[in-house]
Amino acid sequence: MGKWHIYKVLFRMQLRNYLRDKFNLFSGWIITLITLVVWLSFRDTTDGGLTYDPFVLAGAIGVCGIRNCLFNFAKTIHEFKNRDFFNRLFSTNISKKFIFFAIVSFNICANFVVTLVTFLIAMIYPEQRDTIKNVNWLLFLVGYFLLLLISNLMAFIIVFAAKKLEWVYTIGNIYYFGSVYLLGLGLPFNVIVTQQWLFYITYLFPQRYMLSIMEAGWINAPSFKYKSSAGSDISFGYGDHPWIPYVASILIVFVAAVIVFASFKKVFEFENRKWKKYKNKNKHLGIIYSISRTTSLQELESLIEVRDSIDLNIKKLNNKLKEIKKSDSARWRNYGKKMKD
Repeated sequence: MGKWHIYKVLFRMQLRNYLRDKFNLFSGWIITLITLVVWLSFRDTTDGGLTYDPFVLAGAIGVCGIRNCLFNFAKTIHEFKNRDFFNRLFSTNISKKFIFFAIVSFNICANFVVTLVTFLIAMIYPEQRDTIKNVNWLLFLVGYFLLLLISNLMAFIIVFAAKKLEWVYTIGNIYYFGSVYLLGLGLPFNVIVTQQWLFYITYLFPQRYMLSIMEAGWINAPSFKYKSSAGSDISFGYGDHPWIPYVASILIVFVAAVIVFASFKKVFEFENRKWKKYKNKNKHLGIIYSISRTTSLQELESLIEVRDSIDLNIKKLNNKLKEIKKSDSARWRNYGKKMKD
């Protein structure tokens, strides 16, 4: 089975998972789009009414990325992990890096579609078309890339830390809906900063720093300060230290990457080391590891069936090789006799 075939299979599997989960589609698409449209359509309804942030579209794009690259990604990884899908693929000659690349690339594609739809809907509004003229795209894209990266890493951490799917859903939804309401889409940021206790809660979300970079880039405010529609000065909470969100983002991504790497080593490699003192370790390592991870008699029987099939094929190949060797030996003996004669 070639790499391209594996890639297409993984892509189709994730697409089916994505489309068949109605709650995913509703919370990931509908809630975000409705919130965005409501803010853009009914802003400033009264003199004392709430006004949305100028970076509300950037916030919408960000939380869509969190939904796809954290929640949906965690759901897919958990499903693959429970089906022992990774171990089966890792027993082939396909590299682990390629397998994870194939899985992550689907999230990138899905997120691109969501981002494009969100962006096009926002472009219906004239003020949003005016806003993009002043966007600092470098700043915005740096924040966006870091946001998607930390979301993918957090998805891996959640899956390998939480044994049950219910916990994966719970933790994923906390970070998603927390980001929706506290990081620039649900509640206006100029309202959040007036409530200190609520403002401090936002620091519990690692995505806060990446979204801050995105939102500051959207309104071209590299100092992380801007003026609200009422004329008051609003700060993202970093004072006179605009370097904080960049350093914090890089540190968070680095720590998350180390945790993910350690988790991979523990789950897919460390458990194998105790078998390496035995002979023929490369031949039997995969089957020994698989047996140690079986949780039911049915799984063990299936594993034995696969192993027997492999042994049968190996036996047939060995017998064929012996026949070829015998045939060659007989041919050389006959050739030697003819030469003597």
